[in-house]
Amino acid sequence: MKKEGGTETRQIIKLWGHRNMDIRESIGKAKRVVLIKTSILDLDFRMTKELDTLKHGGYAVTLLCWDRDCKAPSQKQKKVEEDYNEIRLRFKAPYGVKILAFLPLWWCFVFFKLMVARWDIAHAINFDSIVPAAIAGKLRRKPVIYEIEDTYEDMVGLPKPIRYLCVQVDKLFIRLSSAVVIIDEGQIEELCGIPNHRIVTVYDPPADIFGKVDISSHKNLAFTLFYDGIFFKRRRLMLDKIFAAIKSIEDVEIAITGYGDQVEEIKEWCRKMPNKMEVLGWVSYDEVLRRSLEADLLFAIRNPAVYTHRYNCGSKLLKAMMCGKPVLANRGTSAADKVAKENCGLVIDANNIEEIKNAIVKLKDDPELCEELGANSRKAYEERYSFEIMERRLITLYQELNDEIGQENKKA
Repeated sequence: MKKEGGTETRQIIKLWGHRNMDIRESIGKAKRVVLIKTSILDLDFRMTKELDTLKHGGYAVTLLCWDRDCKAPSQKQKKVEEDYNEIRLRFKAPYGVKILAFLPLWWCFVFFKLMVARWDIAHAINFDSIVPAAIAGKLRRKPVIYEIEDTYEDMVGLPKPIRYLCVQVDKLFIRLSSAVVIIDEGQIEELCGIPNHRIVTVYDPPADIFGKVDISSHKNLAFTLFYDGIFFKRRRLMLDKIFAAIKSIEDVEIAITGYGDQVEEIKEWCRKMPNKMEVLGWVSYDEVLRRSLEADLLFAIRNPAVYTHRYNCGSKLLKAMMCGKPVLANRGTSAADKVAKENCGLVIDANNIEEIKNAIVKLKDDPELCEELGANSRKAYEERYSFEIMERRLITLYQELNDEIGQENKKA
């Protein structure tokens, strides 16, 4: 790909942004939180942000995670810093649906740790972690937060009767939880209601680095698209439609970064049009944000036949908003609904390659339209979707649970 002035910025950026000291001061005595997820911190940007938010909020955090690749240090428990502790289960296990056979091992590990450890609040991410956490929470009479990032019932195409039964089991643990965190309001419709009196929507935006990274020396010599992600076939990302659309458009390029079982397929596309595609491999998160700021167009194209795509806007849209970029989103998804509402991009049928092509050409040939849509993106981020707003929501939820803990202690 052609670039000019693409020297990497040397400025060190604190990705999670500035925090007001009153967050920490409002908590008082530090509470002990256990954050639980079946993945390691290194591969999970959202969990990293949440953990960092809690630490800056005055909480001492212990992370229970599962190193399914067995690449973590051999110590099961590693002290990282004063207010953070990480305990990893090191047991090789697959990703995707195949993990189901290994879940009892993970559940026993989490349940044992929660029964013997000292903690005030448990925060379990996804159904594969809430089961042991909810049971331990009831036995120890402690609050448990259930965060629904991925709806397990919709990660695979289940027959409707089986899906219905799985949703009912999920709702049982939702009822047992002290609070539920969702990443899009659409998930309420996805599950046909969430039976919990305390539901908090915490989107997954990046921290605000707009204007903090100097990209003035960078100039795209072609209209540039950028995409980062996890490329698993089961996610049905429809990237091939984008590649096919830009193949015949002059002066349009795309850069791709990520990992997954579709990487070889993406590289094959790159070999077919090496002057229009760049496959970066896995890069750091700050590099992802820098590339997003340098791009002309970002996109959130996912198959709406997958329920999680239909009801969850994902992080791509929010990243584009932070960067002040126009967005392409496909019809029938939560991302498309927000793009239309905020007037921050174009909504297309991702199955129609000609429609994708026409949308890209329209934006490429109209810089003023790109600037207008990008400004609307940025405004939406600042007013409704910013990382600071999400931080506040999470800390407020924890403060409410802290208050309840204090009231219970007074009664005792």
